[in-house]
Amino acid sequence: MTTARPRPPRVPEALFTGAGYFLPRLMFLNARYAPQLHWGDVAVALDGFAAEVDLGSAAFWVEWLERWEAQAGRWEAVADRATTAAGRSRALRSAAACHHWAEFMYFDDAAVKLRLRQRIRELTRQALAGGELDISYGELEPDEPCGPRVPYQLILPPAAVRPAGPLACVILSNGLDSVTEVEVLSLAEAYLERGIAALLFDGPGQGVHVGQVPLRIEMESVVARLLEVVRADERIDAGRLGFLGVSFGGYLALRVAQELGAEFRCVVNLSGGPLIAPFEGLPRRLKDDFRFALGCDDDREIQARFDKLRIDPAARPATEVLSVHGALDDIFPLAALADLDEAWGAGHRLVVHEREAHVCLNLINVCSLDAADWVAERLLPPSTKRNP
Repeated sequence: MTTARPRPPRVPEALFTGAGYFLPRLMFLNARYAPQLHWGDVAVALDGFAAEVDLGSAAFWVEWLERWEAQAGRWEAVADRATTAAGRSRALRSAAACHHWAEFMYFDDAAVKLRLRQRIRELTRQALAGGELDISYGELEPDEPCGPRVPYQLILPPAAVRPAGPLACVILSNGLDSVTEVEVLSLAEAYLERGIAALLFDGPGQGVHVGQVPLRIEMESVVARLLEVVRADERIDAGRLGFLGVSFGGYLALRVAQELGAEFRCVVNLSGGPLIAPFEGLPRRLKDDFRFALGCDDDREIQARFDKLRIDPAARPATEVLSVHGALDDIFPLAALADLDEAWGAGHRLVVHEREAHVCLNLINVCSLDAADWVAERLLPPSTKRNP
């Protein structure tokens, strides 16, 4: 009997085709500090994937979780045997990334979700400790009975690019299933590289709170309290602030622009919109995502909440807003964002990528770079914007 010749790990063709939309997200941006994985991790984790490729089924995401958890364990073992701080840090970043991609579409058990997100936070903080970033951690006290504390982290740019004096700062918001230490920190890096500080936070229903408490729609109330933190910090110039939200966080960014626009020089909305597509027509797994984040299993009630959260574009914000969107987005319809663009006039800039879907994942690096430059033009003095 002939023994089959070994071959390198690879992503099964059916999985590559069926989950193609998610694959660019697994390698979200080209992170320098945030957790990051590489194509080899994808191949090793998904080689021989047995479950039927049905992204709407719980069984698919259970096997997905188990495989990425196994890959995270391999990286944690690498970190344990590392003999240098640099080697341990990089391995911990990879382990944290694998833990996140294990859980990002897993909604069966809120306790499992919380455990993994706490592990991501723990590993990321270990990886960044003693590095070139100056990070201050804090918490806002609950603002309602039984509400959660709101953890935040203020990150100053590396000394090599940090300008003298108080710094401009961008506050960044999570989406529905992102985690602060991965997607949001990755997005923050573009600002840190430009000498701009970044404030990251987990609002109610975001980050470590997802599935623990319902997602707060009126997130501007949390942002208003974070502004108090910024104003009290002498390292930050509270007159040079920006705000960025991605996906559902982009929707929140539009709310912040309307409600708190006078506090910000500019606001960036990455793939959010003033209304959500009808719940009934959303993909099955996205429905589960909304049920989990909103803490509601009643589909009619969820649609009622969708109807209620619609933004009326009649009220123009007192700041400049940049919206970046994919024309194929099936979550936040482009048509509604185009109507908002017309209503908000010169104070709103809409950039549309015709062949991209939600979050423009194939172009996210370009979108992030362009948005950061747009923000830098509004927050930084002319002499610091570009090297000669």
